[in-house]
Amino acid sequence: MTKNTDRQEDRGVSPVPADPPAPELKQAHAEAIVSAAVESHSPATRRSYDAAWRQFVEWCDSEGYTPFPADPQIVAAYLTERAEAGRSFATLKVGRAAIRYFHESRGVDSPTQSAGVSRVLRGLARRAAAAKLVQGRGQATGLTARHLAGIIATARQRRTFLGGARESETAAKRRGNLDIALIATMRDGLLRRSEAIALTWADVEFKDDGTALVQIRRSKTDQTGEGAVQYIGFDAAAALKAIRPDDEDDAAISGRSVFGLKTGESVSRRITAAARAAGLKGRFTGHSPRIGMAQDLAAAGASTTALMTAGRWRAHRMPAHYARGETARNGAVSRYYRSR
Repeated sequence: MTKNTDRQEDRGVSPVPADPPAPELKQAHAEAIVSAAVESHSPATRRSYDAAWRQFVEWCDSEGYTPFPADPQIVAAYLTERAEAGRSFATLKVGRAAIRYFHESRGVDSPTQSAGVSRVLRGLARRAAAAKLVQGRGQATGLTARHLAGIIATARQRRTFLGGARESETAAKRRGNLDIALIATMRDGLLRRSEAIALTWADVEFKDDGTALVQIRRSKTDQTGEGAVQYIGFDAAAALKAIRPDDEDDAAISGRSVFGLKTGESVSRRITAAARAAGLKGRFTGHSPRIGMAQDLAAAGASTTALMTAGRWRAHRMPAHYARGETARNGAVSRYYRSR
């Protein structure tokens, strides 16, 4: 390099100058960059990150650490302490993503991308998986058509609450109708909990043939808000009609929540309670209707690609995992024995 430069100078050619120092970014430009970066995530994701970031800042303040810019060792210590305090691995991942988001959206390299933090998180993932096996937990039980039939048969029965109070027949019917509509719609639409919560009556279109279409305006895999339309079969559409307010016109209820639920936990609690009342065995959660429909579709011969489309999965791993039992029952060995 030195010899080349000398020859250039001999010929009267100046050597290539070093890159000039970057000018300090104007405040308005910096704010515009942060604003654009913020918009890269959905409002629900930003709320989740805001809450997780506040928790990290509070922990740093209590321990005497600097949250921004954070050192990778501090992030690793925070995640480890949260895990030891009983936080789920999903919560840890949200915490890590929030720390990364608040650094990178402000033009600072994220401490969460260090090899040390990645190793710690992998270790915590293995620890969480081992704990689930010990506790007998794991994937939620798929709520299949057979399970739904059991829930429909018992959903409107009166329940006795803690303390001995007994539900009235009117309240039991109203609650049961909502439970049936919620579970049936989540199954047919393969809805996530957040999607069921966000559904309004303006998103439901009843068709002349007795079916319905529901508009999913945004989901965790649809950050740009393109939306999706899901088919709802006869029984689920009838269940939706049963809970639709019939004393008001479409305009009056268009922005009203279909199910009136505000959190994912409230969705899970209703499904768990309905399954328990029906005497179903398994771990039924807010994810169960989605998993159960994927299993039913696989049993009917749907391919993994078809499941990805129906459930709006971006990769094949989760639908393939949910439907692995049904795939095996429809596999080559099964077909061999059925043909004999």
